[in-house]
Amino acid sequence: MIRLNGARGAALLVAGAYCFARGVAYLPIFGDVPTSLPAGLALISAVLSIEVWAGIWIIVGIGCCLRAFSTSDAVAWGLLTGIMTAWGAAYAIGWFSSIAVGEPSREWLNMSTYLGPAIIIAILSIPRARKVPANAP
Repeated sequence: MIRLNGARGAALLVAGAYCFARGVAYLPIFGDVPTSLPAGLALISAVLSIEVWAGIWIIVGIGCCLRAFSTSDAVAWGLLTGIMTAWGAAYAIGWFSSIAVGEPSREWLNMSTYLGPAIIIAILSIPRARKVPANAP
């Protein structure tokens, strides 16, 4: 029988739905594609197109949802934290750049919505990582 991995699984299921929804939101299927992007989003889209990032968000979301039913969920949490940290860092760079040129933006808000949860997940993962024996597979 398939069972949710307790509170960790429930949290990962919510995170997976969040990632999936974010990915779908970045697909150009729900309206116009903006002509100008905030600096952070422009930076992240210079690495990979927004549509590719949408696919990555969707894949991470599906992975999180699937791993919500397993005790082997570290990779899903790592991918979630990684993508959120990457996007948060891009928005941080965009925000600091806007301050540097004298045109402060509100990218700090986007930065905090990515980095805040990523930091919380990382902090909550430390005790679990320490409990795993060194010779565990």
